[in-house]
Amino acid sequence: MTIQQLTVFLAVCEDLNYTRAAARVFMSRQAVRQNISELEQELSGHLFHNDRNRLSLTAKGRLLRDKAEPIVRDFRELKRIMNADIRIERPLRLGLSVALVPDYLPRLGDHIKAFTASYPNLPIEQILLDNDDAVPAMMAGAADACIVMDLGSCRPGTERYVLTSHKPAVLMRESNPLSRRDKLSPQDLSSGELFVPGYGEEMRPLLDAIGIAGAEPVVKPSFYQVLYHILDHGGMALNRFDPGESIPHSRTRNILLQGLPPLCSSFVTVQGQMNSPILLLRDWLQGRLREDFKLAVHA
Repeated sequence: MTIQQLTVFLAVCEDLNYTRAAARVFMSRQAVRQNISELEQELSGHLFHNDRNRLSLTAKGRLLRDKAEPIVRDFRELKRIMNADIRIERPLRLGLSVALVPDYLPRLGDHIKAFTASYPNLPIEQILLDNDDAVPAMMAGAADACIVMDLGSCRPGTERYVLTSHKPAVLMRESNPLSRRDKLSPQDLSSGELFVPGYGEEMRPLLDAIGIAGAEPVVKPSFYQVLYHILDHGGMALNRFDPGESIPHSRTRNILLQGLPPLCSSFVTVQGQMNSPILLLRDWLQGRLREDFKLAVHA
């Protein structure tokens, strides 16, 4: 039994879904299943019931969860203490897509401040960039890492780690005839403007899909620019699908967009250049951002 196996097990406990747990721990779904299988073999019993692909904990699984949670929590605290004396010669330069802040990830700034408070020897310089410009800036050496909005694609020479993941949706006015639908496909978007955060590789799956459908993408980096334009002039915008979330008094609807990969916020680094400070920041942000959305869902 290893810390990694316990971490994977707790991720599955959290989501009760192998695919979402895999994204949480940066593994393939097959690797997650393998970790659980090895634990079950070692512990001589099933940890999860699987009823028509719906997971639930067995009695042994609940016992392991209750015992494993403080162990993994203490291990993470030990790592934090042991890394507290890491020093760097200059601030970490973090490129942030303006497609994500301050609206898509409203607490990102708070989490970065909390990180620097916990690791005072690791200051961070935040660099706001258009979604298309963040990765090129990093590849040119102007940033050490960046956070972008994407649809699962990864530029050559980079490594990508998912921070948050949602089903994609289309934001539109309630007066739009399409707003009466429960689901849309890319082919439904050919009748109007579709606002996206960029034309780069990060949005390539969407651009390819709507290009075939005949829709015309329009880049608007700020969510509020998009919202105001939709309210005043119409059109549609790429957004995350969250049935429990609403924009007060906006007279808009979010419609699930099928046929596309998840809409993600992703932490990107140059391939082979991950180091301890960047790894600490990545794991810190991933844990806290996912906690934000988990709390929002259960609020």
